[in-house]
Amino acid sequence: MARPRKLAVNTSPASSPGLQGWAEMLGEAMGRGVARGINAGLGVGAPAPSAPAPSTPAPIQVGVRRRGRPPRAKTAGGPVPPDRACKVDGCPNEARSKGLCSKHYQAERRRILGKSKGA
Repeated sequence: MARPRKLAVNTSPASSPGLQGWAEMLGEAMGRGVARGINAGLGVGAPAPSAPAPSTPAPIQVGVRRRGRPPRAKTAGGPVPPDRACKVDGCPNEARSKGLCSKHYQAERRRILGKSKGA
């Protein structure tokens, strides 16, 4: 069951005209800022290609996130040590699980799962 609403104390515009004017001005300024941000993100109102590009930073990408395990940082220079190399002949990648690199591990996993579905 919903709670009853509180009664408004005194929300008449005559109570504080200075405060109401300030609130309206703030709301309009915020609306202009949001519209400017949306237009910048969409490229609306962008300068012509002959004009110099503005020195504003690129818009932040929201919600862009790669899925899965992040890749391991590559070690600086040199080949992978023999004890950490993928056991598939000719593969230069480092082993991550069961002696296989990520690419060959996934291929083996798909091969095994494919056999079990077909049976």
